[in-house]
Amino acid sequence: MGTQLEGGRFFGRTLRRRSVAQLTLADVVYPAGARLPSHSHERAYFCLIRRGSYTETYGRRTRECRPMTLVFHPPGEPHAQTFSGSPVASFNVEIGSEWLQRAAAGSSYLDQPAEFHGGEVAALGQSLFHEFACNDEDSAVTIEGLTLEILAACTGSNAKACAAPHPRWLAEARDLLDARFREPLTLRSIARGAGVHPVYFAAAFRRFYHRSVGEYLRWRRLEYVRGKLLDPELSLAEIALDAGFADQSHLTRNFKRLTGRTPGEYRTFLRFKTE
Repeated sequence: MGTQLEGGRFFGRTLRRRSVAQLTLADVVYPAGARLPSHSHERAYFCLIRRGSYTETYGRRTRECRPMTLVFHPPGEPHAQTFSGSPVASFNVEIGSEWLQRAAAGSSYLDQPAEFHGGEVAALGQSLFHEFACNDEDSAVTIEGLTLEILAACTGSNAKACAAPHPRWLAEARDLLDARFREPLTLRSIARGAGVHPVYFAAAFRRFYHRSVGEYLRWRRLEYVRGKLLDPELSLAEIALDAGFADQSHLTRNFKRLTGRTPGEYRTFLRFKTE
């Protein structure tokens, strides 16, 4: 069976690491031509291959992992890897045992490996890496939501989310987000208020509203800021705190990412537009 790596450990060189709600997210690189002997991980994790390729054996099976391949490894799964002639960059997300139990809701499907070659699930992994790389103060809800959506795909739960007409509980949950978007919220607390499991909630929200819960909250905050920028008496720092951002620089980063302008530049644009 080989070596078992304890929680938080990966072979390769970790460039950056972050912990969010019992998740360990790590940007890891492996040298060209490396060979990793059969080993397992104490905790479940999934990885998104961002650059390079390798061959992985697990049990009697073999998979080819190339860029935009996302692979879920259950805890204790033995696997070995042979890397190609170029370095490999992998975004690894390790899932705490309690968090995994909540996410799986007792499903046995998360005891089995799963893999996705491109498509919607790999795109979710890419969005998750972007949130990780931004290291934004309010990215925790988005990270949690994207992880739940990926696990929903691993269990097959995402296909069920749109099987029924638009559920009333989902509309009520969105109304709650609209009313409380300036407050610190967690995805699990929102799902609990809606009376559904977080995995189901995360998958259903994207199916009907075409964005994650965290992305929706961020969009609502920035739309609120747009309106407040019309008032010249309000400072940018006041607007930032009122909208639920940590400070003015936090607002500026998010606002520029969405609009291409800083809040100050956007306010100037509005002033000239109305003159």
